[in-house]
Amino acid sequence: MVIQLDFFMDDKSEVDCLRESVKLVKESSDKVRKSMFARHAELAKKYLELHERLEILERNICRGDKI
Repeated sequence: MVIQLDFFMDDKSEVDCLRESVKLVKESSDKVRKSMFARHAELAKKYLELHERLEILERNICRGDKI
C-alpha cells in the first residue's frame, strides 16, 4: 500500500497561526518601543535647551542686564 503525502501544506495549524500572531505583536511592540525612546530623547534635548535659556534669563535679570 502506497501513501502519497502532500508536499505543500495549504492549511495552517493553530500553532502556526499563533506563532505568526506573536511575531507580528513582537515586531509592533519593538517599533513602538523604538519610537518612544526616540521621542524621549527629543523631549530631553528640548528640556535641556529650555533649562539653559531659563538660566541665562535669570542670570541677566539678577544682574540687571538688558537682553
